[in-house]
Amino acid sequence: MRNPFAFSGSRRFFGALFCFSLCLMAGGALAAKARPPSKDAPQAKALSHDEGIVAYCFDGDSVKLTDRRVIRLAGIDAPELPHDRRKVQYYAREARQELARLAQGKKVRLVAVGRRGEKDSNGRMVADLRLENGQSLNALMIRRGAAFFYSHKDQNADFQKHLLELQRKAIAGRAGLWNRLFSLPLALNNYIGNRASSRFFPADCPEVRHIKPRNRVHFGTLMDAFLAGYAPARICLFWPGVP
Repeated sequence: MRNPFAFSGSRRFFGALFCFSLCLMAGGALAAKARPPSKDAPQAKALSHDEGIVAYCFDGDSVKLTDRRVIRLAGIDAPELPHDRRKVQYYAREARQELARLAQGKKVRLVAVGRRGEKDSNGRMVADLRLENGQSLNALMIRRGAAFFYSHKDQNADFQKHLLELQRKAIAGRAGLWNRLFSLPLALNNYIGNRASSRFFPADCPEVRHIKPRNRVHFGTLMDAFLAGYAPARICLFWPGVP
């Protein structure tokens, strides 16, 4: 004999399942709504005390906030201003001016991109700085050719991939520093990269001897090294000075 409660039991089961599915969909929609989209970089968690106002730009990759915190912009590096008896490097002043124009006096949000810590060896906080419109200052500096990609093993892989893609586009468009840098004779020299650090050196730099053979990467030109995501090592600097 047919069970008179079989159909009603199935109906109750599928009704409950349908309600459960609706709850999951609603929860997902609310979660997505709670995360504001970023216009320039992958999503990442905000740091504690994650807001501030930029008071001063030291150079093209570090700033001081009005509360005296010093922030190193993650994933980028810029030509050096004079220090430790070194002369100003090409495009260093322009890089600082660009960052100041974009950020000085403006409110920013600090977003973590590191897996292990929020500070570097100099005690500076390391973060992706977002403007109030959601744009990443780090990404803007790369996009405009005012800084170059500087990888780090501790930083979010999607964040770094995004910056490298922006750098390749900036190089293709000869934005900012890339226009003159790749027109110099040094752009046609050979360079050696270190896979372990993602840094590269002029081929005749003595430091190259200390790179293990399995970690050596040979670049035929300067552009090849930058397109591969390698950054200049601070030993045996080749970067031109101010003309």
